[in-house]
Amino acid sequence: MTPANKKKVYLVNNGDFRDAACVATWPKQEETLKAVRLAFKKLGLETEVVPKYDPKRKHGFITRQSEAATALRQIEPDAPVVVVLSMWCYAHHMAGPLATHKGPILLLANFDGTYPGLVALLNHAATFERCCIPHSRLWTETFLDDPAFMKRLEEWCKTGKIKYSTSHLSDGAKRKLPATAEQLGKSLAEDILKNKRIMGQLDPCSMGMLNALIGPDKLGSIGMPVELLNQSDLLAEMKLVTDVEAQNCLNWLVKKGTYFDWGTDQFEHLTHGQVLEQMRMYIAAARFVERYGLSAIGIPYQYGLVRCCPASDLVEGMLNNVDRPPVKSYETKQIIRPGQAIPHFNEGDMGAGIPQVIMHDIYVRKNMPPETTLHDVRWGRTYDGEFVWVLLISGGAPPAHFGGWKNTKVYRQPKMYFPLGGGTCSGVSKPGTITWARFYQSFGKIGMDCGLGRVIELPEDELKQRQKATNPEWPIANAILSGYGRDELMATHMSNHIVIGYGDILDELVATCLHLGIPVRVAGA
Repeated sequence: MTPANKKKVYLVNNGDFRDAACVATWPKQEETLKAVRLAFKKLGLETEVVPKYDPKRKHGFITRQSEAATALRQIEPDAPVVVVLSMWCYAHHMAGPLATHKGPILLLANFDGTYPGLVALLNHAATFERCCIPHSRLWTETFLDDPAFMKRLEEWCKTGKIKYSTSHLSDGAKRKLPATAEQLGKSLAEDILKNKRIMGQLDPCSMGMLNALIGPDKLGSIGMPVELLNQSDLLAEMKLVTDVEAQNCLNWLVKKGTYFDWGTDQFEHLTHGQVLEQMRMYIAAARFVERYGLSAIGIPYQYGLVRCCPASDLVEGMLNNVDRPPVKSYETKQIIRPGQAIPHFNEGDMGAGIPQVIMHDIYVRKNMPPETTLHDVRWGRTYDGEFVWVLLISGGAPPAHFGGWKNTKVYRQPKMYFPLGGGTCSGVSKPGTITWARFYQSFGKIGMDCGLGRVIELPEDELKQRQKATNPEWPIANAILSGYGRDELMATHMSNHIVIGYGDILDELVATCLHLGIPVRVAGA
């Protein structure tokens, strides 16, 4: 049954887990709903919004999976459903309740930096793919005034599906690889399969990102098994770190020239006590890496640790960096992995951790700077004739990407999302060629998307506008992803996250993945 046959479309308000975020964003959601309803009205279809606005909560968002299940009970099993996204939303709220839905499902988002529905769309789409839920994607900046949007919306109304061109994707297995890249990839894959790369993941699926969860059988089959760890154990390990050890790490950062935006009010400012707790987490995480023989670690700060300790983001940036404070083993008293980056996959996202470890190992073998990070695909717009993405993350990027600790700034995290504070690891990523990647599981199969791009340096006024439109406290990379502009990425990217590292290692990455048995799609020019 198509939406046009049913004559009525249900618009679902999925939201954040946190009521404060939902209240702050509800006016934007109302604006978006109005535009969506007008678009459907123009196509001759009636709409109904669920759930309704709740005056007591001061918003109309779904904030729990159970609320979604309740809301969907009033919808026919084969009715057309549109999940309307104009903010960050927890995708698992909808994935479980919609897993049994028989009607067409559309994920529809605005395209805005301040109200990042586009990020939520990418998270929902990847989560639905992970959970084997058929759906379509659609995004716009201007709704009724966007002819391409209206044409695709009409396509969905008539057929229940939207088809996008995938001409920007090519099969990595058909790529002609240089002999040196093929040799490196084969050798590295053999080493991974023989010696393993154990991935330490603490309490996965942060903030509803089921796309961050890869099946343990899939990980084992590529020689990268998961070690499931617990957030509470990390807190216990932090208590074993002495004040002297924590202060020594902070002193190290200060001597390196790191800027700290210190204040005195812990509820509003960055304080010494908050950062000392972050130093304890850094030391504890490094000790976990040694104890469990990990190749990488992922700390999902939201939602769980957020009520227990300051932010993990500065910790993440430190781990991802070669130049970092030394940490002694609790057991052996030896320095843990001196002169090495310890790949950290932000938010416990295994789909980022896998490419980070593979890319790190390729960089090391090629004697190139090995630092990697994931970013949110946060927003983007055309600048000087090219589409330039705003890649942004809450603070896990390594200082090497900014040109070192002297270019690194530590600000207090926004209090709405980080009530206990803690600092960022922030800076502006330096210009240069990058390789990007994303690992995923879709309808039971794994894959790797990858490509090339470049981070560019923007004029100060353009940079400031981009920071102001998003989160100025967080690290930013202004990137051109060759042949992977707004519509190409939004149509096929398998996450709200993307991994980047500096330097062209695309052929080596493709070769390694293929020898590991990972299907590869090369995106862009």
